[in-house]
Amino acid sequence: MARFLVLGAGLVTAPLVELLCRRAENEIVIANNVLADAQGLATGYANASAEVIDVTDKDALTIRATNFDVVLSMVPPPFHPTVARACIAAGTHMVSASYQSPEMLALGNEAKQAGICIMNEIGLDPGIDHLSAMQIIDAAHAKGEQIEAFVSWCGGIPAPDDNNNPLGYKFSWNPKGAIMVLLNQADYLRAGQGVTVAAEDLMDWAKPVNIGGLDLECYPNRNSLLYKDIYGIPEVSTLIRGTLRYPGFCQIMQLAKALGLFGMDASLTQANDWYAFIRQLNSATELENHKINANSTAWAALEWLGVFSDERLPEGASPLDKFCVLLLEKLSYLDGEKDMIILQHKFIIKRADGTKIYKSARLKSIGAANGFSAMAATVGYPAAMAAQLIADGVIEQTGLLLPVTKNIYTPLLEMLAQENIEFIEQIWQSDEMVEREFIPELTF
Repeated sequence: MARFLVLGAGLVTAPLVELLCRRAENEIVIANNVLADAQGLATGYANASAEVIDVTDKDALTIRATNFDVVLSMVPPPFHPTVARACIAAGTHMVSASYQSPEMLALGNEAKQAGICIMNEIGLDPGIDHLSAMQIIDAAHAKGEQIEAFVSWCGGIPAPDDNNNPLGYKFSWNPKGAIMVLLNQADYLRAGQGVTVAAEDLMDWAKPVNIGGLDLECYPNRNSLLYKDIYGIPEVSTLIRGTLRYPGFCQIMQLAKALGLFGMDASLTQANDWYAFIRQLNSATELENHKINANSTAWAALEWLGVFSDERLPEGASPLDKFCVLLLEKLSYLDGEKDMIILQHKFIIKRADGTKIYKSARLKSIGAANGFSAMAATVGYPAAMAAQLIADGVIEQTGLLLPVTKNIYTPLLEMLAQENIEFIEQIWQSDEMVEREFIPELTF
């Protein structure tokens, strides 16, 4: 029997609970700050129960984590370090789907001394992307080959049949997390040279890309340079990881940012309606200039959204908070609508004889109508699978872990394939492909 403490009851947690509950001998406790949400996830499972917990109370969390095999932290990322410290004190393993922050990295030695593993970045992106990438990289290195270029794009977007609004996007969770990412600078490697994209230029960087016959746009995400070491590819000269959206999304978001809707100043005077608020954020001259200079499609999209309307201004401390309320109101999935996950890796691999091969690995997953979304499944399932492998003793390492070693990615990829979450790979020889055709989004 294995005991799992699941912290959080958000949308991606439902598949996680479902998978862990498949084993009748498992015991799952879902703990959340709102009891009703946890109870909703536990309903229908004989081996799941619900309770209230405060993840900011490290001492109480330490007591509760004791005697569990694994704690799965599905709460917002800022709470993970507190959860990790409680798990270290309790001697209980921990899993999260979030990026491994500097604060989490600082706990590595303590986790190792406590004899526990803390596995981060085991969701979709980061997570499933690591598994496939490392399988290909390790196989190439085993044959004496070198990774010359690695390009990886991933996005959660509406399925084509349900892509029915001018922004080409819908939210199945709090939009603020998705918007905050657009405020980060991005760093990547191109032809041996480091490239930095300032936060204010991130949306202007967007490039068209076609994946599996689907026209999309891409932009870099965070610091891709870190993965030179994480993936063990010191030889790589082009390395970029980024995000996918439908065409036009980035221009719309850049315009929203220019209009001040990404602002975080909570001291602004309250306006009664959206148009009055936009005029508060921009002078009449500024607003006219924005309209003249903006892409007409982007302006029309924000008009459709309602930011120039006389609709009542929603509650929210800052412009960004108000904008996120509007986004969730206008861009939520309706009953029966489906989302889609697209993830593609592209590798240029140099053989020992100097010739090159061009290899792609593509994952496409569409959510179930009125069932698990593709995003929930591709985040929740790998986290649950990793927790099960830790509880079963298959993963034995201690300290901070990422899912980048063969003993981790091999069983996880096999388990994901059983859920119809698997990659399609394609290879071209050097006489069939050239770099500018393989990665045209970086040929500029």
